[in-house]
Amino acid sequence: MTDWTDQQAAQIAGPQEVQVITRRQDGSLRRPTTIWIVRDGGRVFIRSTNGRTAAWFRGATATGTGQIISGGKATDVTFTEATEADLPTVDTAYRRKYSQYAGIVDHLIQDGPRSATLQLQPA
Repeated sequence: MTDWTDQQAAQIAGPQEVQVITRRQDGSLRRPTTIWIVRDGGRVFIRSTNGRTAAWFRGATATGTGQIISGGKATDVTFTEATEADLPTVDTAYRRKYSQYAGIVDHLIQDGPRSATLQLQPA
């Protein structure tokens, strides 16, 4: 598992919204889904607002590969589930980055979305 450099992570997680694209079993790409993204140093995380039942989340965990489109640039990534120890750090990152959307962030740190947190690594 390789992390991003701080500069790469800042570029990928810089925009307010990015698009996640997961791969099907045959390697083809699914439709993009717009999501929020955060980072902690060289680590980058995404979270499903609809929890583990969201189609993009199921696709990400099924194949473990896809792309993030950030700032108009597509980057191949792998998806791994965040550890329980990472969740408080990710919660804090969401609160800090999206503080103007407190109600949405309150939802994102509830059990359902929190259980659907993925770390992105360079593919």
